[in-house]
Amino acid sequence: MNFTIRYPVLAAAALVLLITTGCFRKVSGVYRDSNNIVSLDFQSDGRVYSRIMGIPVVSEYEESGSKIIFKGAEGDTFVDIIDAKTLSIDHPLAEYTGRIELKKQP
Repeated sequence: MNFTIRYPVLAAAALVLLITTGCFRKVSGVYRDSNNIVSLDFQSDGRVYSRIMGIPVVSEYEESGSKIIFKGAEGDTFVDIIDAKTLSIDHPLAEYTGRIELKKQP
């Protein structure tokens, strides 16, 4: 086998493996809504520090396509990834739309 072809193929296979196993995360940092009701701080170790109406909660999370899944004692919570700077979450506090939009903080 030709070595000039083998190494690029191996490198491409390794990259695909890293992407599919979740080593590259779409979200990171702090996301907050405009009324400061919900705050989510995503850590690289798979934990999210959330604060909803001042109450802190630490959960584990995973990304699956365009969703983030928080693993909690009361069940899973799903957050939609709109783009790298915007998340959307269902929450009863959103009076009219039923959703709260969170923006990445600088």
